[in-house]
Amino acid sequence: MSQGDLPPATLAVAHLHGKKVPVGRQLRLTVANGAFSTVAVKQRGSGRLHGSFNPTHTRWRSASIVGPSSRLRASVTYVDLSHTTLHKTLTLRTRSAKAHVNALLSPGGNAVVGVGSPVVVSFDRPIPTSKQAAVEAGLSVTTKPKVVGAWHWMSDQVVHWRPPTYWKPGTKVTVSSYLQNVKIARGEWGAVGHHSTSFKIGPSHISIVNQATHQMNVYDDGKLIKTFPVSTGRSQYPTMDGVHIALAKSPVVEMDSATVGIPKGSPGYYDETVYWDVRISNGGEFVHAAPWSVGDQGHVNVSHGCVNLSTTNAQWFFHWALNGDVVDVYNGVRPPESGDPGTADWNMSWKQWLAGDASPTAAAKALHPGMPRLQEPGFGPPKHATHKHATHKHATHKSSRSHSS
Repeated sequence: MSQGDLPPATLAVAHLHGKKVPVGRQLRLTVANGAFSTVAVKQRGSGRLHGSFNPTHTRWRSASIVGPSSRLRASVTYVDLSHTTLHKTLTLRTRSAKAHVNALLSPGGNAVVGVGSPVVVSFDRPIPTSKQAAVEAGLSVTTKPKVVGAWHWMSDQVVHWRPPTYWKPGTKVTVSSYLQNVKIARGEWGAVGHHSTSFKIGPSHISIVNQATHQMNVYDDGKLIKTFPVSTGRSQYPTMDGVHIALAKSPVVEMDSATVGIPKGSPGYYDETVYWDVRISNGGEFVHAAPWSVGDQGHVNVSHGCVNLSTTNAQWFFHWALNGDVVDVYNGVRPPESGDPGTADWNMSWKQWLAGDASPTAAAKALHPGMPRLQEPGFGPPKHATHKHATHKHATHKSSRSHSS
């Protein structure tokens, strides 16, 4: 048979409809009457789509599935039966999904945050346990300098990432997600495209509140700069022990006890306008100005769970504090709550934290630090003032308007 009689080599894409390939399948290319030399496939937004040949180089299959709304460009080199090298470029697309699961990355906006601030990824739909490892693979945290850390699922819609100890001041952090190829549930896929945000760790602000001595020591980069008399929660409404983080700040908050279980008309009801408020839990705990308890501050605990300061001290603390700063409370009777974002991140051992990671890295598993507070050099609660920690439960974080004063 002469070369002119040889059948031509033909290139095909499996399951192709028009120029669209099926969603949720591996990309498959075949060549008839020839053999592949090279195949290079790029997926817009995620880079190269890797794959492999069969033994005869007549079929190529991608190593991973292709998600919805994908745009692919395949550059193919193959040889026909006459040993002629041919080149072809294919432009392909996949169909869109019925629904997308969106992820909110925070902190963001190049914010400067405290050394206790976790990376938080919140989803607008639940992530099944069986899909959490795949979702983690589509999330990345890059830092300068390099930091080893791990994820922990707080609920099926919220996952946090943190180092084993508090961040080093000055660390730059970028959080990224690419979940387009992750199938969450039937008809549901991760959000289209690549998303990222960045933030920076500010100076080390750590405040230690001793509920027994009614004092708050304030440290800036390890140096004691302030000692404030405080009043924390009375016996009926104790302040949680444990490491809290500053969640938000507001110069004025209306605190209505009806939203924390003390309705109007009941003994202890209050509805106060409170100034210089730093929220340290979603359950209603703040560090704030309480001019009505100045006489008790430094002597007795009379609040409904908040850390009371004088107006002058509270105003100073408000302006000094960053979101993500550490407020470590001890010598009380109430353990921290693992479902509250104010106390969820730093009141468990590294082993406990890793237990909430769907796919921890070898580097993270190799670390064996103690409790985070004990890593801070030169200060911290005395050894006898260790916290007993609540068992972790998955719970969706909810915020409320009002609080305890």
